[in-house]
Amino acid sequence: MNVYTADGPGEWSLMRDPAPEAPSAVYEMECTTCGHTSGATEDAEAARRWAVRHVTGCPRHTGFREITHGFWRALPPESPDFSVTPHSRERPAANA
Repeated sequence: MNVYTADGPGEWSLMRDPAPEAPSAVYEMECTTCGHTSGATEDAEAARRWAVRHVTGCPRHTGFREITHGFWRALPPESPDFSVTPHSRERPAANA
C-alpha cells in the first residue's frame, strides 16, 4: 500500500481509498475526433473494445484518449483510519 505524506507539521497522508466499494480504477476511452466515449467502466478491456468498434464504424476516427480515474483518500495527522479494512487500526509504514 502506498502512502504519501506532506513534509512539515500537521502532515496529511494520501493513500489509495481502502473502502470496499471503491474501485481500484475506472476507465474510459474517448475518440479525439468526435468526442464520443465508451462510458466509464471498471473493465479497461471493455473500454478498449469500444474504441475498436468505434473505429470500425468510423474509419477516420483513429485517435483515442484513455481516461483513468484512481480513487484516493486524504487522512489528517494521527488519523486512526489508515486501514485497509474498516476495523483494522494499523498504520502502514510511510515507505510501503
